[in-house]
Amino acid sequence: MIAFGPVGSGALHNNVAIVTGSSRGIGKVLALKLAEEGADIVVCARSQERGELPGTIGETAAAVEALGVRALPLKLDLAEDADIEAVVDRTLGEFGRIDILVNNAVIVGPRQKLLGGDAEFLDHAYRVNVRGPYRLVQRVSEVMAAQGGGTIVNITSGAARHPQPPVVAATAAELDSMDPSYGITKAALDRITTAYASELKAHNIAIVAVSPGLVITERIQQAAIRSNVNFSRAESPEVIASAVALICRDGMQYTGRVLAARDLVANSHGGAPDAQR
Repeated sequence: MIAFGPVGSGALHNNVAIVTGSSRGIGKVLALKLAEEGADIVVCARSQERGELPGTIGETAAAVEALGVRALPLKLDLAEDADIEAVVDRTLGEFGRIDILVNNAVIVGPRQKLLGGDAEFLDHAYRVNVRGPYRLVQRVSEVMAAQGGGTIVNITSGAARHPQPPVVAATAAELDSMDPSYGITKAALDRITTAYASELKAHNIAIVAVSPGLVITERIQQAAIRSNVNFSRAESPEVIASAVALICRDGMQYTGRVLAARDLVANSHGGAPDAQR
């Protein structure tokens, strides 16, 4: 875990940020980075108690508060509309505003069969990875429009891009991987980002998608390091955290783009990077 220092009057001082999936992994690092920048953090995830994986919303909230800003831990299951409504309402009740939304939470699973399988997992993945973030963007945008603007960051993935056409049939290693619904739903999240950017721009709301690259999280470690994945190219969680912080400082510079975190950080002193293709 990255060490974060106490906050002063950072670039995001007096901002309020909702970070989904922030009980552990990338989401927790994002929450701490935005807190270090001065933002108060609404820590959202399903994990209210420790389970198979380490980390809870309470633990992240305590780490946020140790940096000298406020934290509000809230249970959020993106498959439940009532949870989404409650997060927005309770954030407004506690802080009175919402300046930043980071849609980081996601559900992934082992590969499901196409031939002879059913669409149940795909349905659930769309509910959590697409409809939930879409609904949260809707509700938060209403708040941001009324207060004069804000920034929305959707955490995407390189899995959203089309792979090369196959030369041979799928190997055993390919079939022993995450379900394609992950890339399918991340592609949909990218389209949400680009489809509504112009509408939101009229309300001074920036919406950006950022791909973190390969980051080794607690979930990946627990799932066993697969022989078909090159983990030597893994990014530090600090890269995606720094990229999101850059966007939140000046969201309109990047709005409507799908960006790679590594490129964004590398080019941070040389202007906005080109969007991914």
